Amino acid sequence: MRLLAFAALLTAAATPALAAEPFNILGTWIPVSHAAARIGTTPSGAYDTYTKPSLVRDKGLGWNYTFDKQDGAAFSGISHGPKGKPEMTVGVFRMDGRRFVLSTDSGNASGEVNGDEIEICWTDNVPNYIAASCTTYERK
Repeated sequence: MRLLAFAALLTAAATPALAAEPFNILGTWIPVSHAAARIGTTPSGAYDTYTKPSLVRDKGLGWNYTFDKQDGAAFSGISHGPKGKPEMTVGVFRMDGRRFVLSTDSGNASGEVNGDEIEICWTDNVPNYIAASCTTYERK
């Protein structure tokens, strides 16, 4: 009997885990809270220069995302920054269907679904500028 239970345990451990159904990320997402830390100057001069660490906590005005295509775990859309320039965005959900990674022309990020909100976190590591930020979004 113990041998049968042990065999069942080994079989269960060897069975691949099934992926969870990915969250439906389609729609327009607007920021509701934001935190960031940064220092330095961006090579393009796109952002202000920070000679001391700048710590920010606000509503995250300026960035929003519109995801208009999703096929299972993969999705795509457009992000709009503070200057309004659209940027192509692609992403994919992890096996748990809640955590995801995404990429744009200017960088990459990780995110997570929390109820009916998503949180997206970025890091920037470029010459003379470093930054980290997380923004929580709700569907419009």
